[in-house]
Amino acid sequence: MDSWNREPVDKETVFEVFAEAVKATANGRRLELMELMAQGEHSVDELARLTGMAMTTASAHLQTLNRAGLVSKRRERTSIYYRISGDDVAELYTAAKRVALNRYPRLREVVDAYMGQPRAQGPVIDPAAVTSEMYVIDVRPVEEYEAAHFPGAVCLPLAELEERIDEVPKGREIVVYCRGELCRLAREAAVLLRAHGLDAKAMDEGIVEWRAGKEIDLGVA
Repeated sequence: MDSWNREPVDKETVFEVFAEAVKATANGRRLELMELMAQGEHSVDELARLTGMAMTTASAHLQTLNRAGLVSKRRERTSIYYRISGDDVAELYTAAKRVALNRYPRLREVVDAYMGQPRAQGPVIDPAAVTSEMYVIDVRPVEEYEAAHFPGAVCLPLAELEERIDEVPKGREIVVYCRGELCRLAREAAVLLRAHGLDAKAMDEGIVEWRAGKEIDLGVA
C-alpha cells in the first residue's frame, strides 16, 4: 500500500503496538523458554521436557513469542522446532535481566537463594579472568553444545560428568559454564568436580550473554 493511502496513526497507537512485543516477554515461563532457545534450536517436546511444562502449555507460550516476532519456527515432519529470531532477542533478554537484578531487590534475593543451595555452592569466576591455560567445560546437553559453544570448550554434560570424571585433567584450573547467569548447572558441576579433588570454578555467565554480544573473551582460540 502506498504511504499516502494509509490510515493515520497516532502516537498512542505506536506505543500500544510497542507494548504488544514487550508484553510477550512478561511471563516467567516464556523468559525460561527464551533462555533455552538462546542455546540453539529445540523442538516443542524438548522445550516442554526441559521446563517441565505440558506440551500444550509450552506450545501456547511459544506461539505468543512467535506472534511478537521474538522466535522463529520450522516444521520437520510431525515436529515443530523453535529458536530465537536473532541475537538481538538475546540482547533484549539479558538487558531485562540486568536491569531487574540491579533494580529489583526481590529478584536478587531469590536468585541468591537459588544459587546458594548446598549442591550449587562454590567459587565462581568472571569470564574476563579465564585464560588459555584453563580447561573449559561446557556442561549443557550435547545438542546445545553442538548448536553454539565457547571456542575451545570441551563438552561434558552434567548428567554424564561423574561417570566421565577421569577425562578431566588433574593439576589444571578448570572452568565450567552453562546457559547463563540464571542457570545453576555450572555451579553444580563445579561442586561435583571439587568433591573429586579438582580445582573447578563456575563461570558466572554463559551462552545467552555471549549471544547477546557481551564482550566475553575466554582467552582460548
